[in-house]
Amino acid sequence: MNEKHDLEELMDRQLRGELDESETERLAELLDSDPTARREFVEHAQWDTRFAEVLREKDVEECADAMFAERTATKHERPPRITLPRLLLAVSAVVIVTLSVGLLYQQSSANRRIAEITKVNQRPMAEPPIAKITGLSGTLIWTGDRGRIVRDVTVGTKLPGGTIEGMAPDSWFELEFNDGSTVMISGTTMLTFADAGQKELRLREGIFSANVVPQPEGKPMLIHTRSALLKVLGTQFGVEANLTSTVLNVSEGKVRVRRLSDGSEVDVPAKHQVVVEDDRDLTPELVPDSVHHWKSRLHRGPGGYGKWLPATAQQSGSQKATPFVPSKYPKVTLYLLSIPVSRSDSSPVVVQPDSQFVVRGRLNKRARVHFGIGVRHVNGEFAGKFRGDLGDRQPISELDSEGHFEAVYRLGDFTLDPCVRDRKDKLAGKPEGLVLNAVWAFTHTGGPSGLEVTEVELIPPVRHAPQHDADGGNSKHKDTEGKR
Repeated sequence: MNEKHDLEELMDRQLRGELDESETERLAELLDSDPTARREFVEHAQWDTRFAEVLREKDVEECADAMFAERTATKHERPPRITLPRLLLAVSAVVIVTLSVGLLYQQSSANRRIAEITKVNQRPMAEPPIAKITGLSGTLIWTGDRGRIVRDVTVGTKLPGGTIEGMAPDSWFELEFNDGSTVMISGTTMLTFADAGQKELRLREGIFSANVVPQPEGKPMLIHTRSALLKVLGTQFGVEANLTSTVLNVSEGKVRVRRLSDGSEVDVPAKHQVVVEDDRDLTPELVPDSVHHWKSRLHRGPGGYGKWLPATAQQSGSQKATPFVPSKYPKVTLYLLSIPVSRSDSSPVVVQPDSQFVVRGRLNKRARVHFGIGVRHVNGEFAGKFRGDLGDRQPISELDSEGHFEAVYRLGDFTLDPCVRDRKDKLAGKPEGLVLNAVWAFTHTGGPSGLEVTEVELIPPVRHAPQHDADGGNSKHKDTEGKR
């Protein structure tokens, strides 16, 4: 007996109440592993239930003809001739079905699994939306209820909840709840959101910001990270989370923070920040003044997008580009890397007019190194993405004998990144005066280019005399270097 025929017979016998314990377990295994089988089983049970209801209201002979005509018409088969003895047998089967739903399914774990499968598959698919997408760019994946995955979400799409994941450094997503509260993620970030009378979000990792309208009394917005629980009544703030810490920066209002490891709580007021770590004092501090000079510190460890390569005796630490396929261009492979800039626990790095970025690294062959930045407003809201390599002004990088290159990108040449141009009326027109979130670089040569970045430096338009910096070296600017 083949598996399909075996499944059909088991379903029929289950509805007639004829299966023993081992056969019930076999049916449960088949239903667990085959979504199509689950749908057929539910449809079969629903049809027999409708049959029983009609039998109670109509003459037996007329009911038989009508119901079997419906079933066979769906299957494009000739209706069989129904005799009264066969019909009475069917009626008995229906009675067994109605009893078995409440009693027989409780006899074993396999029966309970079958009952759960029937219940889940009969549940309405459509759920009321709790929010809508008001902005997005880059590669994103939304996973909804029951594991439904959507890769082509668009602005205006209404969502019932679920998980949104940014898959690349240039990913960005803005969500507006029904009450007007907005949340945003950027970069490689994963956020789960729900609202069953109280908004609840889970930030697994990445960068998140929000503008929350006043929430109902006793029902603050809850934000979970791996290390903290945030309670928000109504405010503007930004959060950065990773495996071991959570950094909160409050622009307006107040946020209550609980450290999960020991239950300690603290209220963080406007213009203050707190870092939640096991070995750190949970005390809010004033947000530090902004700086205008920044240099990456890739020797400190991994971070961002790409493969981190530690320093050796022959060369410094670097971030290596890895293959990336844009969702809208599946036949294109870029070699991409990114480096985070402003962390919430360090001085914000603000871009000034006439600043320039210097990118130093290595290539296996001559290539044009494409370069971009992500920026935000001081209150944490997303401000835009800009490219410094568009047009013909950026030359192909020249290499020395060891493959090293240095590329300079002037702020006056930066233009809005093509992936966010459809929202240019809502985003900043220039990066000047905005906080630098991240930088990224990539090559598009039709194959591996060996792109590695050893250092990125933001140089302000006016440089002061060298000063001794906190690391014991010389700094050419009075501002401290931002953390990577």
